[in-house]
Parts: sequence; structure tokens; C-alpha cells
Amino acid sequence: MSTCNIDKWNMLAPTFNAFEIPKIGEDDCLTLINDLKLLTKDSSVMDIGCGAGRYAIAFAQMCRNVIGTDLSPQMIGYAQKRVDSMGLSHISFICEDWDAISIQERNYQNQFDFVFAHMTPAIHNTETLMKLQACSKKWCMLVRHIHMETPLLIAAKQMLNLSNQKSADSYAADQIFHDLWKQGKRPQMTYFKQKRDMQRPIDVELTLLFEDVEKLMPLTPEVKEQLTHLAVAYTKDGMVHQTYEAPIFAMYWNVL
Repeated sequence: MSTCNIDKWNMLAPTFNAFEIPKIGEDDCLTLINDLKLLTKDSSVMDIGCGAGRYAIAFAQMCRNVIGTDLSPQMIGYAQKRVDSMGLSHISFICEDWDAISIQERNYQNQFDFVFAHMTPAIHNTETLMKLQACSKKWCMLVRHIHMETPLLIAAKQMLNLSNQKSADSYAADQIFHDLWKQGKRPQMTYFKQKRDMQRPIDVELTLLFEDVEKLMPLTPEVKEQLTHLAVAYTKDGMVHQTYEAPIFAMYWNVL
């Protein structure tokens, strides 16, 4: 089973739905895809871990056919509402865990010109990466954070004397590169800075904060109380407001 928690991603769905559909010239990732000419009007695309569908919808405005997958029913529900409101008929969504999905039964092997995975924990080991690659007949792209900490998490680590500790990525860029290199692929990488102006309900933010801190130390009732008091300081009208910038990489490769 996937390392993802469906309840967590259902909880985050409203936040993801608030993100605008990316545009060429405004979004670094979409601009890179356009500049590299990875898509044409005749392309077929798979978006793995598509969330509320923002990139899948952007691709649908550029090419022939798009399929988005995500394990969260709430995410898929928001994505479908967006598509329906825009009158797009050549995009569809599947609510299923990428770990569990059978690309053989769905006839997805070597079916897509471009397979894309953006900021998704669906690709978390060699097996899920190879499954992604197996769906492509031309190009793949994986976009991930190099390292990401919100201002609230930074403040929490300072408060708990954890500033020198970093949560390790369970499937980091060097491992991904190595797995592809062993397959005879020659992945290329581009780096961006991702800027976020985030507003989330305090209960959502606390759930994420507890999860991050628990990776570094035991989450005792006393620690949870300290973190709750800290989060309140970032809260206005029940919403936690944070602005931050994080480095990301886009790794792309031709499967041929």
C-alpha cells in the first residue's frame, strides 16, 4: 500500500482546489515543458497524483487526451467539478492508489506520450517509479521538493531545539537518478524556486505540523500543547497564514 493517508489528502483537498490552473509563462514547470516541446496538440498525457487537477487541466488545454490519477476522492471530486465547469471532454480522472493500480489491466503500458508526477508521494520507491515509466512511450517528468519547511515548522524546530535536524526524503533525487541510470536512461534536471502564499485552517495545519515533528522526536502531549500554542500565533480568523519559498527540481527523461 502507498505511504499516503487518504484522510490526510481529503483534508487537504480544499487547499489544493484553491490553486489556480498554471499558465505558460507564469508557471516554471509548465513553461519548461512548453520550451522543451514535450507536448504537441496530438499528445496523450497521464498525470499521476493529480490532486485537484490543476496540471491535468492545463495539459488538456494543450493536447489531445489526459488521464489524471489520485487516491483521494475529495481531490478527484474537485478536479471533476473544474473540468465540468470548463466543458472539457478529453480529460478523465481515476480515483485509485498508484501502488495498487494495475497498469496491465487498464492497458496503460506504453500508452502515453508524456507521464507526469508533480509533488506527489505516489512515487516513493523504485517500483512506483518504474510503473510510472512503463506507462510512457516517449517522455516522463518528475517534479519534487529538494527541501521544504514552512515558517511554522522552522519556528517549531527552533522552539524544540531541532533546528539542526532535517527530515530525510524517503526517495531522494540521487536515488531516483540512480534507478533511472541503471535502466539505461539519461535523466536531465532543472531547478526552480517555488513560492507559496498559503492559508489553511489551524486544525489542518496542526495535523501537518504534528506529522512533521513526529518524524524528528516523540510527539508527547506536552509537545503537542507547545505546538498548538505556537500555531495560534500564526492564526487569524481560524486560518494559518504562511508565505515561503522552497527549492524544487524537475527531472525529465526519454524512455526510448
